[in-house]
Amino acid sequence: MTFRAGVVAIVGLPNVGKSTLLNAFLGERLAAVTPRAQTTQRRLLGIYSDDAAQAVFIDTPGLLEPRYTLHRSMREEALAALDDGDVVLGVADVGFARSVDWAGEFAHSIGVPKVLCLNKIDRVATSAIEELRAAFGRDGWDAVHATCATSGEGVPELREALSAHLPESPPLYPVDELSNAPVRHFVAEMIRETCLEELADEIPYAVAIRIEEFRVRKGEKPTYIEAVIHVERKSQKGIVVGAGGRTIRKLGTRARVKIERFLGRRVYLRLRVKVLPNWRKKTHHLRVLGFRVPARES
Repeated sequence: MTFRAGVVAIVGLPNVGKSTLLNAFLGERLAAVTPRAQTTQRRLLGIYSDDAAQAVFIDTPGLLEPRYTLHRSMREEALAALDDGDVVLGVADVGFARSVDWAGEFAHSIGVPKVLCLNKIDRVATSAIEELRAAFGRDGWDAVHATCATSGEGVPELREALSAHLPESPPLYPVDELSNAPVRHFVAEMIRETCLEELADEIPYAVAIRIEEFRVRKGEKPTYIEAVIHVERKSQKGIVVGAGGRTIRKLGTRARVKIERFLGRRVYLRLRVKVLPNWRKKTHHLRVLGFRVPARES
């Protein structure tokens, strides 16, 4: 039997469900997911293997018009994934007109097999979905699928179709791996996801997480994790800490539950808050925090 393996680059505008779709493909909650746009800041690799194929999915930040250096970093992360992909999966939110327009403009610029996912189909009438599928089937896409990533509707069929477009190849990664990212990455993302969920207004977008210590201790002692929540201004630090430390304790409790579920063991999580002035706009701060530095600013 022929085995297929390759890279699937997942791209689209912000908040169209790319990370939810990745989690649905894998059957595991690897990518951070919140209702906020720009939840994904860096590419994340997720690996799905079965008896016939291995699809290496790259989840990417939403394609946006950059306003500062971090945005340029995020856009470059997404565009770089296109160069790595054996197949491109474009994701459009069928309830968001700008996303549908993007799907019509995007397909013509891609030289590898390209599949369009019309996501969030629970938000529109079935007749409208069928009209879009027919229209995009004539508009440069090699295949068009409709999904609801949150419920899983259409996801197995889409995953199978993507695997069929991959080149003949042995597996690129061990078949029991789900990602090549280190555990520290996922822990940091769970803390940041919690900040996005719990903090209001602009504050979450000024947050970056750095794991300072990750120590698995002997016996029944919980794993010790120390993390720093970086913010841009002193006033933001006060909001994250909260009156009497109430907010940061709540963040720590909620994040710890997620991390313990992910690791399968008890965790002692210590959070601290530090001000890193204007880190989103400064290349040396982005480099220290592990972000891609935009090419023209490196």
